[in-house]
Amino acid sequence: MSDGAVSVGQQAIHARRASSRFLPPLPDKLREVDLTLAAERGRVVDAEEIAAYLEADGLSDEVLRGRYGTPGLFDAAEQLYCQGGTGGDLHRRFVTPPPVFPWSRVLRGPLYLLPGLSGLLIARALGPAATDAFVYAAVFGWGWTTTIASVRYAEPFGVPGRAMRAVLLVGSVAGMVGGALVAARHGDVAGALSGTLSGHSVTVGAVVGGVVALSSAAAGILLSLHRTGPYLLAFASPLLAALALLAVPSAGAAGAALLLLAVMPLLSALHATRPAGTLAPRWTTLRRHVPPALLGWTLAMTFVLLTGRLGAWTLLPLVLATGLLEGAVWHIQERLQRLARLHVNLRRLRRRGARIVVLGTVSYAAGLAAWAFVVPRLALSIPALPEAWAFLGLYAGALLLSAWLANHGRLAVLASLWAICGVVLYALPPTAPLAALSTVMTVLTAALTALALHATHDPRSYR
Repeated sequence: MSDGAVSVGQQAIHARRASSRFLPPLPDKLREVDLTLAAERGRVVDAEEIAAYLEADGLSDEVLRGRYGTPGLFDAAEQLYCQGGTGGDLHRRFVTPPPVFPWSRVLRGPLYLLPGLSGLLIARALGPAATDAFVYAAVFGWGWTTTIASVRYAEPFGVPGRAMRAVLLVGSVAGMVGGALVAARHGDVAGALSGTLSGHSVTVGAVVGGVVALSSAAAGILLSLHRTGPYLLAFASPLLAALALLAVPSAGAAGAALLLLAVMPLLSALHATRPAGTLAPRWTTLRRHVPPALLGWTLAMTFVLLTGRLGAWTLLPLVLATGLLEGAVWHIQERLQRLARLHVNLRRLRRRGARIVVLGTVSYAAGLAAWAFVVPRLALSIPALPEAWAFLGLYAGALLLSAWLANHGRLAVLASLWAICGVVLYALPPTAPLAALSTVMTVLTAALTALALHATHDPRSYR
């Protein structure tokens, strides 16, 4: 062979080895083939030579497909040639780019507001019984959407349509029954004692509770399946009808708006869940997906208590930033997964993993606190409490830590902590200052931070 040919071959080898640092790792089965190659075979100059060596070693096209799961001989030869062959894949440190923040999820925050805003405007036009039924159904729907998400991801490569429709039905019935019970207290007490209670309040509460729970469950199904377009179409007409009630309030218009809020999301959810899926719609199947709802219900009750004390406008940034919270939790977990791939030392992994969780929480909390500090001071006439910015930051940090810990199975302790927080907030007198609320939230956030730091010591948290 001439010197020129050797030079060209060496250049090809150097170029191939330089580019191999940025290639994805070989599949596990193909790594076994890689280890069988002799050391001198890493100096080949083309993939055809690797293919010839494989055939000489008895690794034919059929063997590679059947035993090693590769598309064929030349595909395996190309992958081995690109990464250098002869065990080089096992000793190469891969350059993994840092994950990109999923900014597309930020837009999901305002979407969560649509069913609740539509239901609230309609319920207010129907009286206090309907308003109380709406509050119950909204709290129930908050937790029930976590059950929907759990059912959806129980079958990650398909749509468990029958199971999701079963969850939709159960949620609607629960909303109807709970709405009727909550609204019953607005009836005539004397009539209730004598057994002649008028059924108007109960009927209105049952209808409003059932419709709001149904629309919340349908919204959870559409968002869990990433059907943003159908979601917007489903809630556009109910929201427009609810806004029209502000200008022309009437019982007939409220009934029509309520009908739209029930029918449009239901049709969209039924269309999205047409694939039947393999998950059976039985209680034995759905039972293990109910515990996540307990945490959602305690979070919702705490939110309702704080709304009564601070006002809905003060806590509105938390609702609008729900998509940002989902993106932050997703981004933190992606960074933890990347960290686990880069570091083998467990002590260093734990130290850096704790830093990622803490910095992510502080960043999200600081962003919400800055929002709550700046916006009420603008010339926009927003009736929010400008002095509640520090409290809102603590609350945001607690929500993010809870969302991250819930993904790692800490549901029971999280539900207990938030239930205790709700009891303390309920026990505080109505005239309790903001400093007392901030103290309660500080203690809760500290407990959640300690729980999160403890979770970073578990290697399973980096999956």
